[in-house]
This record gives sequence, C-alpha cells and structure tokens, in this order.
Amino acid sequence: MLHCNIACAIELMDLDDPYHELGLAPGSSDAEVKVAWRRLSARWHPDRNNSPHALRKIQRINRALEMIRNARDEPEPEAEDPAPGAESTVEHTISLTLEEVVTGCVREVRGEVVEDCAECNGGGLQLQATECSECSGTGHIRPNLWFAWVSPTVECAACQGQGKTRQSCTACAASGQAPASKYRCRVQVVPGARAGDLLDVTALVQGSQRQYKLGLRVRIELQPHEFFTAEADGTLKCELPVDGFAWMANRWIEVPTPRGLQQMKLRRGHLNYRIKNAGLPWANEAKTGDCIVTVVPMFPQEFSQDQEAAIDQLVASNSGTAGTSAGDRMAAWTRLVDSWQDRRR
Repeated sequence: MLHCNIACAIELMDLDDPYHELGLAPGSSDAEVKVAWRRLSARWHPDRNNSPHALRKIQRINRALEMIRNARDEPEPEAEDPAPGAESTVEHTISLTLEEVVTGCVREVRGEVVEDCAECNGGGLQLQATECSECSGTGHIRPNLWFAWVSPTVECAACQGQGKTRQSCTACAASGQAPASKYRCRVQVVPGARAGDLLDVTALVQGSQRQYKLGLRVRIELQPHEFFTAEADGTLKCELPVDGFAWMANRWIEVPTPRGLQQMKLRRGHLNYRIKNAGLPWANEAKTGDCIVTVVPMFPQEFSQDQEAAIDQLVASNSGTAGTSAGDRMAAWTRLVDSWQDRRR
C-alpha cells in the first residue's frame, strides 16, 4: 500500500505535460481545454466508471486542468458579438424555391442552445473547495503499514497536498452544461433573395437559468427546380418539348414561369425564345430577369394512317395552290423538270 500511494503521489507531481494528459497539443485554446476536460471527466469519473484506475485517472485530469489554468496569467479574451444586442450567434440555412424567391416568404427557424452550468461556471466542479476526506484537510497521509507510526507521511494524492478538493457539480452531473434551451424565430425573406445571402435576425431564448437574446445568421440556398435553372443575374432557362406540328403551324402554347403559365407563339424554324421580365427579381431593383425558353419539336417516329392521309392532302393542296408563293414555286419547278425530261427523250 505504501508503494502504491507513493507512486500515485509521484505520478501526479511529475505531470510534466498537462496538455498531453488531456489529449491536446501544446497551446490549445481555453475552449479546446474545457471540451477535452469535460469529455475525459465524463468518461473517468468514479461515479460512472467502475475501473480501479478511475480515481487516479480523474485526479490526473483535474491536475492537468489546474496546471494549465495556473500557467495562463492573461484573462481569456471575450468573444465579439456579431449580432447587435445578442449575446451569441447561431447559424441556420433555409432552402427556398424559385417561386418563393419571386414572391418573398416568411420562414420559421427553430433549434436549441446549451449554456455553461451557472453553478460551476462550466467547469463541472463545485466552485467552493471542501476539506479533503482522504487526509482530513492535512494534505498528507500516512501509509497503512504494520507499523504505521514509524512510516513517513506522503502527499495526499486526492488533493495534491492542498488539503481541499472540489467535488463534482451536482447541478450538471459534472458535465459543465445546463439543460438545453429551445428557441424559434420567424425570418422575413424579401423578393429577390439569392443563394449565399446572409440574414441577421435576433431570437429570444427563455433558458433554464435566464432569458437572453440569441443572434441568428440565416444563410439562403436555392432548391433545384423541376425544369428551371437560374443564372446569377436572375435569368431563368427552360427546355420545353412542344408538338412538332404545332411548331410547324406557328401555334400558341403555354409556357411555365415562376409567376404561372404564360402564352407564347411558336415560330417555325426558331428554337430559342426570350420572355421579358419572366425571370427572377433583381435584388434591390424594380425589375426582373428574363426567361429563355428552348423548344424541342417532337414528331412521331412513325405516322399513323390518318396522319399519312392528312399529310398527302397537305402536299396536294400545297402543290396545287396557284397564286401563292409556295404553289407558284412548286408549279415552276414541276414545269422545269418536265422540260428537262422531254429534252432527254
């Protein structure tokens, strides 16, 4: 028992690299130190870990945290507040449809935040130290030998010779964290939002310990559309299959836009069309982009009997229609071929 206690005390005194004990690189930030200490404390605390090495391990972990804190003379710098009037900032992403970009919308974002425990200031240990139960506050213990009265005293491993220890915080079960607090906030998105835009809003959090403001930084992203693709300047592009006969006959068709269906006249021989002001709004400007429509005329691979008969009628009517440019040209071509054929005989 003497050798064990002496070894434990020497092991704690010889803690040359507290960062290594916490699994960190030298010079790690205070936040990284706190996270590592919490993680290891939750794993090795004797109340949770039945290993015979748990007590020694938690002592080394606490000793490492104490050494790092004592080595840092300068106070921890306060974090800047990116959201005016808010104590902290949380990022959210909302995904909008192209239709919502055109009309604007209101979205609700919600989540939860976790604060440091107010009882232990996030350390996981009680702020007030109590008398060490192992050494009764003396800082030294006498090993339990056959002749204890002649054995030398050694430094108490439980308190590192201080005579006082800080027990685990019961309010947070040594986690250093208070129960999570929920929040929600309505975000107004104006028409013309673009992917990557950032909106700063403030939500009110009713925490378990206090009420405070929380800054929300909302990032905009656009959902993929079924048939539209959006350009950075607000131009929309759409590929639209159309009836080939309607395209040949210069018929009117309905074209989808973010604002609804719109009439467009086909022109035989033309595949690309531009619909003015049918795209996305320009941010901070009272105008919108255009919608560029590419039509793909669709014809049947094989004609039905009715279609064949209708085409024959069209051919006959087109060839025999005098007084029209098409009819006159076809008639002239027929006479030219007949004359050429007569000369060959």
